[in-house]
Amino acid sequence: MVRSVDFEKARSAEKDLIPAMAVPAFLRNLFRSAAKVSNGREREIYRGGTLTVAEPMLMTIKASERGFYRTLLVTRDIDDGELAVPHKLLLDVVRNNVSQADTRRKVVPRLPSVIPRLMRSLRDPDSSAKDYVEIINKDPAMSAAVIKLANSAYFNPASQAINSIELSVVTLGIAGLRTVLSAAVMQPIIQRKSHYFSEFGQGLWQHSLCCAVACEILAHQRGLGPYQAYLMGLTHDIGKITIFSEICKQVQANGGGQSPGYQTFAPLMMQMSAQLSYWIARDWELSDQICAALEQQVDLKAGKRVGPYGHLLFQANLLCEVYASGRHRDPELSQHLIEELALPPEIFETLDQLALEI
Repeated sequence: MVRSVDFEKARSAEKDLIPAMAVPAFLRNLFRSAAKVSNGREREIYRGGTLTVAEPMLMTIKASERGFYRTLLVTRDIDDGELAVPHKLLLDVVRNNVSQADTRRKVVPRLPSVIPRLMRSLRDPDSSAKDYVEIINKDPAMSAAVIKLANSAYFNPASQAINSIELSVVTLGIAGLRTVLSAAVMQPIIQRKSHYFSEFGQGLWQHSLCCAVACEILAHQRGLGPYQAYLMGLTHDIGKITIFSEICKQVQANGGGQSPGYQTFAPLMMQMSAQLSYWIARDWELSDQICAALEQQVDLKAGKRVGPYGHLLFQANLLCEVYASGRHRDPELSQHLIEELALPPEIFETLDQLALEI
C-alpha cells in the first residue's frame, strides 16, 4: 500500500541546496569533488562579469561540433556532393520559416505549460510538493513519464519502487521532482521521429539530457542556479530539432522523390540552430539568464566574452558532444578536457550512468 505524502517534509527538503534524497550518492560524491576542483576565486568570478571562451588544445569548438553531427547523421558519405535543386529550394523555405516570427510559431511546439510554473516555483516560497502533484496528476501521460524516470537507477539509485506521483515526491524531494518533471515534458518535443536519419531524435534527446545534467553539476561547482542551468542544458538544442523536423517535412512534400543526405541537414543546422534556439527561448519567455546564455552561443569562438551561464553552457555542450561521439573513451583526450576545463574528475562516469537509463 502506498503511503500518503508528507508535504511538510517534502517542502523542507526544497530549502536544501542539494536535497539528500534528490541526488544519487555518486552525484553527491561528484559535487564534493567539484568543490575541490573549484576554488574560492573561481566561484567569485562566476558570480558576475564575463569570461573568455578558451578552446581546449586537443578539441576545438568546430571539431567537436562536426564530430557530433557525424554521429547523429550517420551516413556512408559525409560529402554528398552537389545538392539536388529541389533540396536547395526547400532549404530556402526552411530558412525563411524559422527566421520569421509569424511562421516560426507555426513550426515550433509550444512550451509545455508546466515549465513556467516550475520556474515561478523557484521564486515562490509558498510553492509546495502538493502543487506539483496536482499539476502532474491532471495528465496521465505526464504521470507515466514521471514515474518511469523516477524509477530509473540515475534518479532512484536506492531502487525503491515508485508507483505514484505522491511517492515520487518523498523519494526524490522537490528539487529532484522538478528535474524529472522537466525532462518528462521536454522529451517528446526533442525526441521526434522521422523517416530520415531515424536515430537523430533519440540521439539529440540523449545529448540534451546529458547536457542538462552536466550543466547542473557545473552550476553547483560554480555557485550558479542549478535548476536554471539544468533547464538551459535541456533546451539549448531546441533549434536543431526544429530545423531537422522542418527539413524532413519539406523533403516529404517537395523533395522530388530524392532521399536527403548529410549535406541536406548538417550545413543549415550548423549555420542557424544556435540562433534559432535563442529565438525560441525568447518566444517561450524563458528566463533572462537562459536567453542571454543561448544568445552567446551564436557564432561562438575562442576569445569571445560571455556571461557565467553562457560559459558554463559552452563547456557542458562541448564535453557532451565529445561524449556523444565516443571520443571521451580516449584517455588522453578525456583527461585533457577535465584538466583544461576544470571539470569534476568523475564527469564522464556520471554521463555513463545516465546513458544506461536513456
